[in-house]
Amino acid sequence: MIFVAVGTQFPFDRLIRCVDEWAASTGQSVVAQIATGEYEPSHADWERFMATDTFNRHLAAADLIISHAGMGNIITALEHRKPIIVMNRQHELGEHRNNHQADGLAWMGRLPGVYTARNCEALRRLLARMTELKPADAITTARRQRLIDFIDRAIGT
Repeated sequence: MIFVAVGTQFPFDRLIRCVDEWAASTGQSVVAQIATGEYEPSHADWERFMATDTFNRHLAAADLIISHAGMGNIITALEHRKPIIVMNRQHELGEHRNNHQADGLAWMGRLPGVYTARNCEALRRLLARMTELKPADAITTARRQRLIDFIDRAIGT
């Protein structure tokens, strides 16, 4: 099962539509948290917002996470040893108030277990090789601190 999460602040119809259309063509099981988006998936189970226990249950059951480029979802996927594909919202398309997600995509893709897509075509290419996408190794306290330090250095540049 694939779990898609777009966060709670903004809709991300472009991501949801892309995954929904892919699910229609593959029959893959998808559960999505779609926030306030206008697009309602017809080939994925979905909720606008999920209680924490529901979110965690779907996350635990997932073979792959797909998300907006938000650090909370990335860290959660790494901690649960789930591969994650992140796609950035684009300011030019009215998906966010600035382009910080696009700016961070390059360094996010250097994190183990994190795969990045700037558009639907790139996301579909990653989904085509979904079984090859591997999670990061288990995050120990020392590795968690190195991850935080890496993120801090990347954001500071």
